Amino acid sequence: MRAYLPITHLELTSFLESGVKKVETIFAPTPFFVGDNSELDEEEIEYLLSLEAAQESLALRQSESSPGLVLAIELEPAQVNQVEDKSVTLNSDVSWNQVQCALLLYPNDEELIWFATQEIALNLGEWK
Repeated sequence: MRAYLPITHLELTSFLESGVKKVETIFAPTPFFVGDNSELDEEEIEYLLSLEAAQESLALRQSESSPGLVLAIELEPAQVNQVEDKSVTLNSDVSWNQVQCALLLYPNDEELIWFATQEIALNLGEWK
């Protein structure tokens, strides 16, 4: 299951260094969310969730000019503890190899900017 984690710059730096992150709640395409958006296909549902995570990430920024940061993470079914409306709680840490990409949202933009996993460390300094 692809899930979306709003994250601070400091948390992202720490995650990169340690390779693991404790995550309590993460945006995910739960049966409730999918049912409420049954007119959308899987790709549209993922995009909607990634936008919601990006909007939340804007409140986590270091400065007004910093982008909101979101990680797309591929969850294992066994990691899911509890299913909420549009999120799940996890019962285990997330490892860096589960990260699929980073998504950035700059203030006043409506488009997410996609970065491959191998580009995250290279660009992290520019995202402060």
